[in-house]
Amino acid sequence: MKRSIFFLLFAIVFFCTKAKVSSSLQVKQYTLKNGLTVWLNEDHNQPKIFGAIVVKAGAKDCPDTGIAHYFEHMMFKGTDKIGTTDYFAEKIWLDSIAKKYDELATKISPNERNNIQTEINTLSIKAGEYAIPNEFDRLLTRYGGTGINAGTSYDCTVYYNTFSPQYIAQWAEINSERLINPVFRLFQSELETVYEEKNMYSDFIGYQAIENLTKRYFEPHPYAYPILGNTDNLKSPRLTQMARFFKDYYVGSNMGLILSGDFDTQTVLPILEKTFSKIPSGTAPRSGTAPPPPFKGKEHFKIKLPIPIVKIMGLGFRGVPANHKDQIALNIAIGILNNSNGTGYLDQLSSGHKLLGAQAINESLNDAGILGILVMPKIIFQSYSSAEKLVWKQIERIKEGDFTDEMFRNLKLEQKRYYDTQMEDIDSRSSVMMELFSQGKTWDDYLNFVNRIDSLTKEDVIEAAKTYFNGNYLYVTKKTGNYPKDNISKPDFNPIVPKNSEAKSKYALQLEQMPVINHPPKYIDFDKDIHTTGLTEFVTLYTTENPVNDIFSLDISYRTGILDNSILTHLADYLLYLGTDSITYQDFRNRLQSLGSTLSFSSDDKSFIIHISGYDNHFDETLVLVGNFMKNAKADKKQLKQIRNNEQLEKHSFFKSGDMIANAILEKVMYGNSSRYLTKFSYPEVKKIKEDQLSKAFAHIQEIACDIHYCGKLSSSQVEKSIRKYIPVEKSKYEAHTPVHREKLSYNESLIYFYDMPSSSQSIIMGYVKGDTAKDSKDRHMSQLYTGYFGGDMSSLLFQEIREFRSYAYRVNAKFQFPSPVHKGKSGILLSMLSTQGDKTIDALGVLDSLIRFMPQKPERISATKQFITNNINNNYPSFRDISKKVASWKHAGYKEDPNRSLYTGIQNTDINDISRFYEEQVSGRPIIYIIVGNSRTINMEKLSSFGKIIKVKEKDIYR
Repeated sequence: MKRSIFFLLFAIVFFCTKAKVSSSLQVKQYTLKNGLTVWLNEDHNQPKIFGAIVVKAGAKDCPDTGIAHYFEHMMFKGTDKIGTTDYFAEKIWLDSIAKKYDELATKISPNERNNIQTEINTLSIKAGEYAIPNEFDRLLTRYGGTGINAGTSYDCTVYYNTFSPQYIAQWAEINSERLINPVFRLFQSELETVYEEKNMYSDFIGYQAIENLTKRYFEPHPYAYPILGNTDNLKSPRLTQMARFFKDYYVGSNMGLILSGDFDTQTVLPILEKTFSKIPSGTAPRSGTAPPPPFKGKEHFKIKLPIPIVKIMGLGFRGVPANHKDQIALNIAIGILNNSNGTGYLDQLSSGHKLLGAQAINESLNDAGILGILVMPKIIFQSYSSAEKLVWKQIERIKEGDFTDEMFRNLKLEQKRYYDTQMEDIDSRSSVMMELFSQGKTWDDYLNFVNRIDSLTKEDVIEAAKTYFNGNYLYVTKKTGNYPKDNISKPDFNPIVPKNSEAKSKYALQLEQMPVINHPPKYIDFDKDIHTTGLTEFVTLYTTENPVNDIFSLDISYRTGILDNSILTHLADYLLYLGTDSITYQDFRNRLQSLGSTLSFSSDDKSFIIHISGYDNHFDETLVLVGNFMKNAKADKKQLKQIRNNEQLEKHSFFKSGDMIANAILEKVMYGNSSRYLTKFSYPEVKKIKEDQLSKAFAHIQEIACDIHYCGKLSSSQVEKSIRKYIPVEKSKYEAHTPVHREKLSYNESLIYFYDMPSSSQSIIMGYVKGDTAKDSKDRHMSQLYTGYFGGDMSSLLFQEIREFRSYAYRVNAKFQFPSPVHKGKSGILLSMLSTQGDKTIDALGVLDSLIRFMPQKPERISATKQFITNNINNNYPSFRDISKKVASWKHAGYKEDPNRSLYTGIQNTDINDISRFYEEQVSGRPIIYIIVGNSRTINMEKLSSFGKIIKVKEKDIYR
């Protein structure tokens, strides 16, 4: 999300491999005259461009202060030209505000601090008279932008979004301008938004445990401190420090510009030189911080988690930083422990029921590496010490070279396949490019890194395992409990509501003079963009070409889901651990791995999918294995233990998550006893499931109509021939009943379903309004226009009124949606959601309620809302692997052609009157049902009752 932590600390990042580079994978590097590095990657497979600015400065460069993250937020507030009606008049007030924040940082007395904050509030209201809130976001949206976002990590800060190619000149102009003279306007309200972000994370299960573990793991290195900073520093930010941070680090030689997508390099280069070379040159300071010291023997550390019964243990070693020569060998060592086919030594402990679970972690930050193993002992009788012994035994096998040459070759192949898939499309490739640049690598460095895989030997892996999995490590165990939350009370100052919220700056008016070639969005042609073959009356094959590499994907999507048969959610897990009547699970998975292939399963409300991937030259061999599995999967009573364990984990964590509770209440509100968490659709208790039930379910699924999606380099006729030969498509003989529709409940009065959660810092608020049916396609178009106007993006009413002006929420959104056309005649609904600090609940709910009941009419916003929809149509054009799936889903929903075509045409001649009409017909005057999960001690329950009758929710009401 925007203004969020860019890297989760324990995300697993494998650097993977590829020897040859197709044209869409080539990256050209240039340096502008101010030293700014430019990476350009042309890819014409989708009609969009991903653009990012990467700054090699993050939380480690301002330890524990949160300055880097604060500054990231302020980079969306505009400049001396963007976001203001009169900067010179505004600056007088902004300078006074900056001085007051410096003064605030020196005060300890609560009274003195309150007095200064009151003065800051008065000054902020004055400065707000000149501010144009959200103008930067609106400009990016106006010129083709979607996914406008940013993130701060320990090592870097990135600013990025996707945009339509015809707006490249405007994108470059706006994004370079933001980096020349950013202005810290509307800071007091943004400071509150950062508090909301911190509160949100503190409510996530395990977040505080990870924060405490991170501190212990990295100290005394700056990585030990939270990216958002500690609460005391968050309360006393210095704007002068923020200005110094910008001056020091936001210089040309410390920044990278990344573009990937549908552009011409020679056309783009002069535009980038003209705009981004205006950014000041300079050399950023480098701290040269030493890496964390080695652990001394087995160092013990405990973390708290509010989950009873379940045991959790971690072994933390010192890994390698980015660019280290041993990085590749360690990746292979990790693959021997865990891999995508479940053949790793730790995987075998899980599938063999010797542990509840175990996962190896290997991540490289710029200054240090994270190497660890997360272990979950069996719930009842297994001790931490016995679980640790099992893990060490598997580690020692690697150190002793106890892995076959075949396994070694297979894992190198797996690394290459992962690399190939990471490079396939604009979005995933751009993520890799951003990370590489932030680590000081060039694209050629990466390709050379990739090529080193082939020269890697078993001895390299053995030596790496011996070096890093040594006797010096952090031994972490969990105890049940909670960390105290350092909450910040609701401020007493007045909200800053700028009077120029709909104004345009002179800069924005000048941008409008730049020429633009208007291109309508690109649509999917159901006949030309995919090849469709009816294999049987009930099986349809869709094939698309892979223009990038030689990896195929094959998804067999049966059109029956959890809402038809709730046992399917368990089946997807169960099948992962089975072999066949002629080959064991381990041998089956080894054979897949030797081919470079994978097999997995998933289920959702409307489908059960068999996911297959691999190399096209092993397509038939892979299908032989998979087809045999589909026909002869062997039931295994022992493997039921694994899904029973999964159910135990969900059971013990469910009511520790406010989001999960809120979603369960929403299901109850919308569907009553048909909620997926209650009797009719709830997951059956695993202890009552027999293996023959799951076997029968798998056999029954294969009798339902299905779609098969192939993407690769083989011809449609080749694919058809192989599927007919090896996959039992003849079993499908029943029509599907999806997409399933559940009738939604109506209400005669406004109600509040309240769940008391004393441990929460925030309140999660959801709103539900049941509308009427869609009379025609225009109603469907208006539902999307209304969504964009009311709560769909950063320029919407909800975002601006609740987050930007009043800082009542970090997350806020709303959407009106109708059922698909195949369910014509069924009612639509408005769903809204926000999360806010507990003591802001009444205020936040008051604004939400007012906006739903009395929607303001702002005609000047309609053009931006239409542009928002157009941008989404264009920039969400699917990658080559997803086109056929999108087409199939549209067909099943009742569409004969790409629905975006009629949507784009249908909104062109609409205005505020159309939105108002839709609002009056579908939302206005209807009962609103609110769902609130929060701490009743921080909420005025008497005032809450003024919004509707309060119904207190108990666990048994919403969860079986």
